[in-house]
Amino acid sequence: MQVTLDIPDPLAKKFFLTTPARRRSSTVARLLRAELRRKELTAACLAANRDSQLNREVESWQSFDEPVES
Repeated sequence: MQVTLDIPDPLAKKFFLTTPARRRSSTVARLLRAELRRKELTAACLAANRDSQLNREVESWQSFDEPVES
């Protein structure tokens, strides 16, 4: 699928100077995947932080006074 994007001129110029033509699509795809994964992980963390049952479990785990052996 082809997509048209508007990118600020200074960024586009730097991208074209530093990324070979044969690698541009794969570079953009890789960066988009990374950003989308970051957003999905952020959303999952926020949802976990709102989970009251999970928060109670974490509090009970943190209340253990047993020393950790290494």
